[in-house]
Amino acid sequence: MSIRTKVFLIIFVLFAALGAADFIIQRFIIYPSFLELEYREAGENLQRIFHAIDRETYHVGRLCRDWATWNDSHDFMATGSERFIESNLSDDSLDNISLNMIAFCDTSGNIVWSRVRDLEEKTTLQLGFMDGGHIDLKHTTLSVHPSPAGGRGNRGIFNTEAGPMLFASREILRSDGSGPSNGFLIMGRFLNQAMLETLQEQTRLSFEIVGPLDMAKPLCHTSGMTPMTVGDLHYFTKTEGGNMVSCAGYQDETGETLFGVQYLFPRETTRKGLASIRYAVFLVIGSGVTVLVILNLMMQAVVLRPLKRLTDHAVKLQEKGDYSLRLDLPRKDEIGVLAKSLDSLVQTISDRTVELQRANEQLTQLSLNDALTGIANRRMFDVYLKQEWRRAMREQAPLSIMLADVDHFKNFNDTYGHQQGDMCLIGVAAVMQLHMQRPADLLARYGGEEFAVILPGTDAEGAEHIAGVLAQAVRDLRIEHSGSDAAPCVTLSIGVVTTVPSPEEGDGSMDILLEQADQALYQAKNSGRNKVQAWTPEQFKAE
Repeated sequence: MSIRTKVFLIIFVLFAALGAADFIIQRFIIYPSFLELEYREAGENLQRIFHAIDRETYHVGRLCRDWATWNDSHDFMATGSERFIESNLSDDSLDNISLNMIAFCDTSGNIVWSRVRDLEEKTTLQLGFMDGGHIDLKHTTLSVHPSPAGGRGNRGIFNTEAGPMLFASREILRSDGSGPSNGFLIMGRFLNQAMLETLQEQTRLSFEIVGPLDMAKPLCHTSGMTPMTVGDLHYFTKTEGGNMVSCAGYQDETGETLFGVQYLFPRETTRKGLASIRYAVFLVIGSGVTVLVILNLMMQAVVLRPLKRLTDHAVKLQEKGDYSLRLDLPRKDEIGVLAKSLDSLVQTISDRTVELQRANEQLTQLSLNDALTGIANRRMFDVYLKQEWRRAMREQAPLSIMLADVDHFKNFNDTYGHQQGDMCLIGVAAVMQLHMQRPADLLARYGGEEFAVILPGTDAEGAEHIAGVLAQAVRDLRIEHSGSDAAPCVTLSIGVVTTVPSPEEGDGSMDILLEQADQALYQAKNSGRNKVQAWTPEQFKAE
C-alpha cells in the first residue's frame, strides 16, 4: 500500500472520529449547558420580578412612614379633625398617591377612619378583615415590630377577597419621632392589573400573577414541572415546544405562599445552540472532506520539500515569537498560496498585537468611573447625556438633569482637612447613589464637590421630588460642618431642569440645558443654599 493511500486512510479515520467526537460533545455537553443557562435565566428573571414587587412594597412603606411620623396625623388621632380629612384624605388625594386603602386605628385596633377604593372604577370596597370597624391586633397589618428608621411598623403582602395587597403599617408618632403612640396607620395598594402592567414595564418581562384565589389556574401549574433553585429562590420550570414556562410562589414572612408568578419566554438560547451544533458538525465534515481532497492531490514528492520549509519557518516563529520573519516563497501553486497566507497571517497577528496594545491603553485612559467616589465621572456623564438626549428626542419623552453642589465645601476642607473632605464626598456620593431608584438614572461626579444626575423619562415634578429626596438624604448623614452658614451639617444646593428635546434643536440644546441647570444651581446658592431650585420647561423655552 502506497504512502499516499496510507496517509489518506489515516486522515479519513481521524476526521471521522473527530466528527463523531465533536457531535457527542456538542449534543451531550454543550447543548445541556445551553439548557442550564435557560433555566438559570428563568430563575434570575423571576428574582427580578420578585424584587420589583418588593420595591413597590418598600415605596408604600416609605409613604406610610412619612404620614405616620407627622404632627398632623398625631393630632388627628387625638381630635378627629374634619379639616385634616378634607385636606389630606379626600378621594382625589388618595388617587394621586395611588393608594387603594388607608386606615387610622387606635392602639386597640378600632378603626378611627378608613377608606378602601378601586382606583380604576372609582368605587368604594369592603374588606373582610376590617368588618365591624375593628382590626384584630394579630392580623398581619398590625403585627408591628421595631423599625431601623425608628418606631414600630411592618410591611409586606397579604391576600384579600379583592386580590393580593401590598401594605405598610406604622405606629403614629410626632414629626420628630417622639411619642407616645396613639394608634396605627395602615396603607395598601392592590397587586392588580394596573400594577402588574407597571411591574412588567419596569422589568421588561411579560408575566402573570396566579394565586390561591384564582381557582381556575392551579398555583404555578407545578404538575409536570422540574423544581429548580437559584440562590434562595425555589421555582419550577418546564419546556413547551419553543417556549419555557417558569413559576415560583411568593411567600410572606411566615413562609405561606400568597400567590404565584408565572413567566413564559421563547427558548432562544437552545434554538441558537442547536443551530451552532449543526453548523459545527457541518463545518467539521466539510473541512475534513476538503482537506482529504487537497492532501490527495498534493501527496507527491515535489510537495515535501516546500512543506518542510514551511514547517521549519512555523517552528522558528513559534520558538522565537518574532513576527517580523517572512517566508517569501516564490511559488504560484497551492504551496505558494499557503506560504503567502502564512506571511499575511503573521502580518495580521503583528498588526492586531499592536492594535490590541493601543486599545488597552485607550481603554485605561477612557475609564468611566471616578477614582475617589466610585460613581460615574464627567466623561461618562457626557456620553450618557448625549445618548439619553437622543432617545428622548426620538420618543418625545421628558429628560431631567440636576446639578448639585456641596455647600461651602472649601470651608469644610479648610476646617477639617482634605482627607476628611474626601471622606465627605465619598459619603455624599454613596447616599445619593443609594437613592437612585431606576437602573436608567445616572449619578456622576461633575467636578470637585459638584455632582450631576440624569433622569430619563422624568418630568419636572418627579425630578424636583427626587432632588428633594437627595438633599434630605445628605442632610440625614449629619456630617458636621461648622464652616457653613446654611446649616450645622453638610448640605446640598441643587439646580433642576427638565425639557422634552425637539428634533429641530438638535444636540446643540444639550449645552443650553446644562447652562439652565447651572443657573438654577446658582439661584439656589445665591438664595441661601441648602435648597432645590427648579427651572421649569416654560422658563427654559423663554430663555
